[in-house]
Amino acid sequence: MNNIPETEQKTIEEIKRLSARQAVCIKINPEKKPGITDSKFGGVPYWDMRMDYPRTKDGDLLMMLAQINLDVLNREGKNPGNKLPGGGMLQFFIAMDDVYGMDFDYTADSDGRLTQDSFRVVYHKTIDYNVSKEEIVTLGMPDSAAEDMEESPVWGEYGIDFEVKETYIGMDDYRFEEYFRQAAKAVGWEIEEQKGYYNSFSEEGRDVLWDELEPSGHWLLGWPYFTQYDPREEEDEKEKYGIQLFQMDSDYGDGDDYVLWGDAGVANFFIREEDLANEDFGDVLYYWDCC
Repeated sequence: MNNIPETEQKTIEEIKRLSARQAVCIKINPEKKPGITDSKFGGVPYWDMRMDYPRTKDGDLLMMLAQINLDVLNREGKNPGNKLPGGGMLQFFIAMDDVYGMDFDYTADSDGRLTQDSFRVVYHKTIDYNVSKEEIVTLGMPDSAAEDMEESPVWGEYGIDFEVKETYIGMDDYRFEEYFRQAAKAVGWEIEEQKGYYNSFSEEGRDVLWDELEPSGHWLLGWPYFTQYDPREEEDEKEKYGIQLFQMDSDYGDGDDYVLWGDAGVANFFIREEDLANEDFGDVLYYWDCC
């Protein structure tokens, strides 16, 4: 039990009630040795050999960051609200440049859709389970499990497990202040207009906020976590990317070093709700930051 004021604790519980959502928590399982069509972080990706492999405009092949076998995810009943497609393979690729493929200018095309040049989200509606790793490696893509790939944020190839869990909005989300004020009003806590949550909570209360709400870790369809700030607060246009499609956090320590984004950072891929419903992954906001 904590010793924070009752009003603060009630407000935290109300924030949790207001923002609670079912999401897919991802855990690295080092005991799993994933095959070419399995869900995994890093390694050689599944690929439909009839398709062009993703490249930058300069011709550099992208590295597969993660892939999610949606056939298995749905079969296991781990697609909350059926928001993800009912089957197929969802993949995330990045360029192996010095910023891991992030476009700081958020370049858009004439239709206002963010350009996926140095990163890519690829959705295969069906999976060819007969394709072999030996076929795919002939394409020559970067492999995070290769010995010479020390600059990759993923330090190998790892099997992953999924669990549907309840998660809550974190303090860095651009919408948190709105949730905080709504929750405080609901419990009868009067907040001065010029004061935000940080100056309203006690130091101990802020620690409890962090412990109970901060959505760090690897997720599908969760609330995002940031080490600096939410990029969607910069412009009204970016606020439309309201769904966290995928989050990959730094994951290391005690000799188990799997993922590291710069100085202990985190990466997120955001999508518009209507695009996800239409299985359209051509307009995605990719962002990562670190301490």
